[in-house]
Amino acid sequence: MAETRSTCPYCGVGCGVIIEHADDRVTGVRGDPEHPANFGRLCTKGSTLHMTASAPVTAAISGSNPST
Repeated sequence: MAETRSTCPYCGVGCGVIIEHADDRVTGVRGDPEHPANFGRLCTKGSTLHMTASAPVTAAISGSNPST
């Protein structure tokens, strides 16, 4: 399992998150204890980010653009 540091997209705070992933699938998210905005703490939305971030949904959305 690999980990990638990023920021939470839900609000303007920009909390640091560590995204756990296996291949192209997000398996978990936790707060980044080294990030100065949140020091490892996450709100409810940020702590459930892994439930809404899935590769098939992301690929389907990014590949469909009705205006082109």
